[in-house]
Order: sequence, then C-alpha cells, then structure tokens
Amino acid sequence: MEMNLQALWAERIQAYRASGQTMKAWCAEQNLTVHQLKYWLYKAQRQDQAASATTFRPVTVTHQAAATESLQIQVGVARIDVRSGFEPGLLRDVVAALAPLC
Repeated sequence: MEMNLQALWAERIQAYRASGQTMKAWCAEQNLTVHQLKYWLYKAQRQDQAASATTFRPVTVTHQAAATESLQIQVGVARIDVRSGFEPGLLRDVVAALAPLC
C-alpha cells in the first residue's frame, strides 16, 4: 500500500511542479489539501537527500597486506599511507577534506 501511495504522490508532485500553479490552486483542482501536498513534498525531499548522501567509491586491492604493513588509500589523485596505530579521527577528517575535490 505504501509503495502505491509513494508512486501516486510522485506522479502528483511531478504534475504539480509542471503546472506552474500555486499549491492552493493546484490542490483545489485536484481535490487535495495543501497539507497533503506539503507532507509528500517534504517526504520526497527527505528521500532525495538520503539517496544523494550515500556515495560508494570503487576499491582496488593491489595485494594482501600483512598486519605490520601500511595500507594505502587513494582519494582522487591523493594517496594516503595508513600504518598501524593511526588516529581514526584524523584519517576521517583528511578523507572528508579530499572527497569534494575528487
């Protein structure tokens, strides 16, 4: 049932946006309330944000590392060597700073 409602409202939202009408005028023509439209617009926006927030990056393993070796991480053209005892917070900050540049 929920999936059918989402599909129905995805079509309605597309029709609303294409109409060029105000929310009030479009809802009156469709026999819907402005509250319903706002709710589904909000819900669609949240789903879009969640979908765009998840990003997967390809990983290539060049060889199996022993426990005492370092790990190389490449983000774009930047290469980072990570050795045992590294500080996870620092690595997270460095990768976050490089990600928008790639």
